[in-house]
Amino acid sequence: MSGPNVDDIAEIAAEESREVRRDLRQTLLSGLALTVPFLITVLVLVWALGFVAGLLSPLADVIVAVGPGGEMSTWVVQLLAGTLVVGFVFAVGFAAQHGPETHIARRFDVLMEDLPGIGSIYTSVERMSDVMVEGDTESFREVKIVEFPREDCFALAFLTASAPPTIEEAADHGEMETVFVPMAPNPVMGGHLVNLPEDRIFDVDLSVEEGMQAVMTTGMAIDESVEDEGSAAS
Repeated sequence: MSGPNVDDIAEIAAEESREVRRDLRQTLLSGLALTVPFLITVLVLVWALGFVAGLLSPLADVIVAVGPGGEMSTWVVQLLAGTLVVGFVFAVGFAAQHGPETHIARRFDVLMEDLPGIGSIYTSVERMSDVMVEGDTESFREVKIVEFPREDCFALAFLTASAPPTIEEAADHGEMETVFVPMAPNPVMGGHLVNLPEDRIFDVDLSVEEGMQAVMTTGMAIDESVEDEGSAAS
């Protein structure tokens, strides 16, 4: 009776070692996939809370100076300051929505729009906020895709207007269109206003609302709609 083959034993041992390494690597990757998003979320929340706390610090100092805040802990004072701010926002909203016909909102808009330098910024942000909050998408004609920020890289864009003749003349590219390429997931925070020749703008079968949802969900809304269509078809 012959003894075990040494080469076979070595090969089996090597295969088991590779299997263990693969299992350990997969375990590590699974752990990272689960914990990294959670940790990043926690870090973002901590940063956001710290940022908000910094903004509320002046009001918190006032509460400590004129009220019973001196006997409270710091986080309680900041929580109270945040509650006061939220309450003030709701009070203003309630007064504008249900109060007497004083046209508070319009008066405030006019006041802000007349401020030199600030008016144009306020108007732009307010217009984009209307698009986001109230679903007012009339300023966006259609959803398009354009090569941005470089060739062979396509981004969602919203057709806003025909390019001014002065831009068409300066670019010397024939008829052009103006598109807004928003930043995801918060278009209110910015984007890019781009003037492109008509042949560089491509149609896409999405409504303006669907395009905005895609931007705000970083593409997940499109993915979910494709999965729903696939389920319905099957």
